[in-house]
Amino acid sequence: MLTPAEKEMLYELIATVMGDDLSIKSRMSRFNLRTVDVVEEMIVANENCNESIKKLVTDLLGGSATLAKGWLRTLIKGSKRKINGINFHGYGCSVATKSRWRSAIIASVI
Repeated sequence: MLTPAEKEMLYELIATVMGDDLSIKSRMSRFNLRTVDVVEEMIVANENCNESIKKLVTDLLGGSATLAKGWLRTLIKGSKRKINGINFHGYGCSVATKSRWRSAIIASVI
C-alpha cells in the first residue's frame, strides 16, 4: 500500500517523464505497488531513449549505475526533493514513452 505522499511523488515522476496527464492524475488515489512496478519498468525500458533519460536515471539513483528491482519503491519512500529537482527535457522521448506506457499505468490501478 502506498501512502498519499508516495502516490503524489509517483505521479510527479510520471509527469516528469510523460508530461502532465489528467487521466493518470485522476487515478492517483488508486496507485498501488503494481503501478510502481509499471513505472519502474517504463523508466528502465526507456533508459537509453536519449541523454535526458540517462541523466534522469542517474539523478534518481544518486549516481549509481545499476537498477536493482524495487529501486523505485525505495525512491518514493525517500526525499521528495530528489524528484522535484529533476529537469527532463526530452520531448520526443516523452511522447514515445507516453504512447507506450500510459495504458499500462492506467490498467495497473484497475
